[in-house]
Amino acid sequence: MVTSEGCFDGDLFKRFKAEMAKLDTDPQMVILELTKTEAWALLSQIQLALRHPGNTGPTSEYARRLARRLQEAVANEGAMAEVAEWGWDPQHDV
Repeated sequence: MVTSEGCFDGDLFKRFKAEMAKLDTDPQMVILELTKTEAWALLSQIQLALRHPGNTGPTSEYARRLARRLQEAVANEGAMAEVAEWGWDPQHDV
């Protein structure tokens, strides 16, 4: 059932919010190994998702911070850095 919370019914939305709150205080890290090409692809896909005008709120900020970390890891100089910066600039939208 769709409610004011979007695609969640009331009970599912409440349970989801409670579980998400637990994630924020869980000290265990998630370790993800990627090739640099995979990291670049993930960076660009996150940038694309963040360009959507409805993608706002706390999870978009987490995604933005993650994407900046990926950018630092794989595109911190040269042409790669320049092209990665384009992904944050709406003037470069296609």
